[in-house]
Amino acid sequence: MYLRYSARRVGLMNLLFLVFGYEMDHILEEGNRVYEESAKLLKLKRSQKSEILKKMAETIYSFKAYAHKKEVAMAAQALIRAHPCLRMTTGEDGALGWKRHMGYKLASYRNNLAKAGVAEVAINTGRRSRNNPNNDHPHQNIKKARKAEVNYITNLPKDQTPATLEKMREQIMHEVEKTERNYLVIGKLMDTTYALCRQEIVGAVGAPRVRDVVDRWPALLMESQVVAEFHRIKNVNLRTQFYKELDRHTPRLITLFRDNAIKTGKIAEELAKLMRIYDIQEQRDVNTRRALVLRALPVYLREDASTLFRTCDSADGPDLTVTPVALLTVVTDDTTDSALFSPESICIVVEDEILVNGPTNLADSFLLLFGYIYALDLQYPKKLELTFTFIQKVVMCLEDNKPLKGRLLTLKNDLFNE
Repeated sequence: MYLRYSARRVGLMNLLFLVFGYEMDHILEEGNRVYEESAKLLKLKRSQKSEILKKMAETIYSFKAYAHKKEVAMAAQALIRAHPCLRMTTGEDGALGWKRHMGYKLASYRNNLAKAGVAEVAINTGRRSRNNPNNDHPHQNIKKARKAEVNYITNLPKDQTPATLEKMREQIMHEVEKTERNYLVIGKLMDTTYALCRQEIVGAVGAPRVRDVVDRWPALLMESQVVAEFHRIKNVNLRTQFYKELDRHTPRLITLFRDNAIKTGKIAEELAKLMRIYDIQEQRDVNTRRALVLRALPVYLREDASTLFRTCDSADGPDLTVTPVALLTVVTDDTTDSALFSPESICIVVEDEILVNGPTNLADSFLLLFGYIYALDLQYPKKLELTFTFIQKVVMCLEDNKPLKGRLLTLKNDLFNE
């Protein structure tokens, strides 16, 4: 599968050992020597400064197309640490001037790439200008990775055209319709057509309806392909990472839930109810513990858990009005509280309708829902933003360099500072 990005885009930028070229490296090495001896700063020619900024812009872009101001500042500071002779008089650390120059150079670099047809930045062209006064503002509704995606949108493979990829998409539809599916063929075709699929989902002028997307790409209704699509987007194994970190934090999380359950207030009452139901379970295995954590997490974070975990009577049918994402459990008159942790059936709801029947295991269904959010480029529900951000950053370890605040930061500190 052709992907524009390499694995080095995963992680924090470290530019201490950036190589500018033989001549420039020699100039900087000599400048550092003089600075150490006399604290004299290096005076660069305009062409030399432009050369450094161009290399910095290319390197920052290789990590992230739309770097945050904080990340650009980190890059500027790394440059000064490696080459103190480049310090500027503005700013306490001497990097403020470089930060500003890098911001301008990055914008210019992205503009050049967009003109060259690089998909990740080309999708944001054609915005408001003198000739297009009614288009989106240049700095509003920018389509970019917001959940630490690595391969957010990519160019088509060099050896393929839109027409050949469309034929492959039709072949995928044909394979999915078969009684005996060839999962290997479907997986290879989805790998090859990844860029086309992402351009339809991310590159559309308006966000396409999820139902329209899965009608064209029915393989995304298969659990195996949701997991595979997450790997294509993030270079991370969804199932392995999710369960490894969830299980690692489960004992400490359950302790925190118990400690808060004995307090007073509505949150404590809800946590106490969940703990009582958990304690009377005949079998408290790993699946039950995972279900408890996922059920209690939004409650602990003071979010409305009822918007995520929905129930309906099998006779009446569900009312899914204003349901961006949810896990729907069908209940009957015989349903007991134990169904909170081991429901008989779970449906995954996206955009006010049932998308697929999920696994009966609550944790597996939650994992699949999280995968759909990435595969379909959905936003976290506003009422559950803390819960999903915790799953992203703490459980999945998908860091976007945005600092945690408030309750999320407190919870993370409680987890790691036992």
